Parts: sequence; C-alpha cells; structure tokens
Amino acid sequence: MGSKFSKDGCFHYPTMDERNLDTLREILRNYNPPEGCGGCINILLFGMVGAGKSSTINTFLSVLDPQGVTVTCVPTGMNPQSLTKEFRSYKAGSLKFWDSAGWNALVNTDRTKRVLKMILEGRVPKGTNLHSFNPDSDVANYPVIPENIIHGVAFICDIDTLDLINDDKMKVFQELQMIVAQKYVHRVVIGTKFELLGIPEKHNALIYEYEPLQRKFETLAERTGMDMRSMFVVSNQWRGDQIEMIRCILALYVLDNMVRNIDRFVKAVQ
Repeated sequence: MGSKFSKDGCFHYPTMDERNLDTLREILRNYNPPEGCGGCINILLFGMVGAGKSSTINTFLSVLDPQGVTVTCVPTGMNPQSLTKEFRSYKAGSLKFWDSAGWNALVNTDRTKRVLKMILEGRVPKGTNLHSFNPDSDVANYPVIPENIIHGVAFICDIDTLDLINDDKMKVFQELQMIVAQKYVHRVVIGTKFELLGIPEKHNALIYEYEPLQRKFETLAERTGMDMRSMFVVSNQWRGDQIEMIRCILALYVLDNMVRNIDRFVKAVQ
C-alpha cells in the first residue's frame, strides 16, 4: 500500500486554504435554491448500516456552523438505540439533510427499491419508521409532500471495508444508484473512515492523490458503473469542539459540488 502519491489518477483537487474555507462556507450558508424547491435543497444520505450516514450529517452541520463548532445533534453509533430507523431531517440554511435507515436493513431488495423511489418522490412523511413502513399500501395514502422531494443523494460508503462487500450487496448498490439516476436526481458517493487506510495525517490535504484511496474508488467504479469524479471522502473524526481545517475543507468541497450540480439539475427540468 505504502504512501506513494500519483497525480495521474487524481480526480479532485480541493484547495486547502483557510480563506477559501470561510468563503465557501458563506456561499453555502447563503445559497438561494431555484424556484420550485420550496426554499430548500433536500439531500438524502443513503447507505448500509454503520456506514456513517448520521455522523456525516453531523459533520456537514458542523462545517456549516459560522464558527465551525462541532455539532452532534444526530444520534450515531452501532448500538440498537442509536441505529437510525426514522426518516429524519436536519437543516442548515437552505440545505436540508435527510437521514435514513441502512438500506440493507429494509427486509429485502425489492422493498428497499420501492422505499427509495417513494423517498425520492417525496411520498414518505418525516418521522416515518422505515423498518415498518409499508411501500405497498395504496399510493393514495402516501401523497407527494412537495417540501420532502429529494434533489440529491449521497451514497455513504465505509471505504475501509469496501472490499468486504459481497457481489450480491454490490449489485443492489448498483441498482439503487440507477434508480436515482433514472429519477434525474444528482448522486454522489461519499467515502467515510478513509483514515483507516493508513494515510499519514500530514498528507490529508492530498487525500485524492493517495493511491490506496484511488484503488478503492476504481474498484467501486468498476462494480457500480459510477464515475470516479462523483466519489468523495469525508472525515467524521475531530478533536475538541472545532472542526480542523483540512476536514472542514473536505466536507465543504463535497457540499459545494453537490449544490452546484443539484442547482443545474433542478433548473434543467423546470
């Protein structure tokens, strides 16, 4: 694995500069969504159990805080009490992040697909227990809620254990991202726990040039058909009550990419 860097395979170049950090934070906090979005951009975080969906929302809320103060309002962890079951939302400015149950915990693949479609269409009420939600009920019982329509999806993936995902689950992952694409909803992959790849902390600013990470994303691209340029990383680890600059930039870089593309997608279908 080593610590060799290669610019040839690099697909992102986030600028690590404190001035850019403050500017980008302000741009995102003051973002004005296109007409028809209800004043908010809805971003769904979707992934397997324990991939880091809730932790990533905490990171996003923290980096959007004016002072970068760490926010821990979203329950996290692997114990049964903290595993996400309800469909919840958390707002920062005009960005609303939706937390969801792990897709591999929703009984079976067909049910998971139907639940995802209904979430994208805005037909799942906030607070719904997704483990007991019945997507086969009369559609009339689940009308579209305009303010819940999803504009972007971030598939959360544990980068460290990516190679352990079997072919059946990876096929489901591929099918789920295709459902999002067919709905003309912007989608990305956000890799968590990249710290476990052994990347030297002093090299975190060059994270996308790190060959072990490139190989992980190459594998994911081959197995899902997604473009590596739509794959990012976020660190959900921090020390104390302030998000470190590098970790803050990585998260803001993802959000900036998503918001720009969502804005373009929404305007294109209006």
